[in-house]
Amino acid sequence: MPFAATNDQITGRRPIRVPAGAEVVSERFTVNVTTGDLALNSTGVIGILPAGCVPVDVIVDATDVDSGAAALVLQVGIANAAATDLSTAAADGGANWGATTAANTAFTQRLGFNAQALVSVRKADVDRPLGIKVATAPTTPVAGTLGVTLLYRAA
Repeated sequence: MPFAATNDQITGRRPIRVPAGAEVVSERFTVNVTTGDLALNSTGVIGILPAGCVPVDVIVDATDVDSGAAALVLQVGIANAAATDLSTAAADGGANWGATTAANTAFTQRLGFNAQALVSVRKADVDRPLGIKVATAPTTPVAGTLGVTLLYRAA
């Protein structure tokens, strides 16, 4: 089930940076989540990978959304068309781009990369939704904020 909340980048009220040349640019996306959004396999759109771009690196952060034993694991990648899961299409990398390690406190982590998936993402002529998936549910979910900083470049 898609997340209940959205943000200004997803709705188009705030434009996404697009590289003008060979530089790597970054964009930080956040979304407020409810305890229901943190259920196992919940997936939501958190941002946009602009048309003509490919990912370079991903950093995930969260407020303390798990007050129990360390369990929460998040995956990132392109969301499928219905935003109900991460895409497995070859052009989107064929799998999730990686996952965080289990956490039960506020955190900031670079993804434990599925390097083949990240480097396999191909340029697309349309913006693609950046998804975040709850791969392992929190022991005791707490409403809070999830964030993803996406570093990307023109392809």
